[in-house]
Amino acid sequence: MKNYSEAALEELGKQLQIEPEFIKECTHEASIEFLEDESGLGFANGSALRLRRLQRLCETFEIDLPVAALLAELTRRITALEDELNQLRSHQ
Repeated sequence: MKNYSEAALEELGKQLQIEPEFIKECTHEASIEFLEDESGLGFANGSALRLRRLQRLCETFEIDLPVAALLAELTRRITALEDELNQLRSHQ
């Protein structure tokens, strides 16, 4: 896992109003991916949304990040299964 500068993480934190330490923890625990180019550091596809979702789960339910990541993944899987079920029902 690449280590990003504190300044870059702090800038991202300001943009999203999320603590840089939480962003750093998410890079290690919860599949948050970054894009890096000449303009700086940004979030890869869907990572900003995932980060916000994890933050809300942690704050709302007062849980640790690994538990929030598990809840988010299970919710994603349930949604995918519901979509698949609806698709199967519509083809009958």
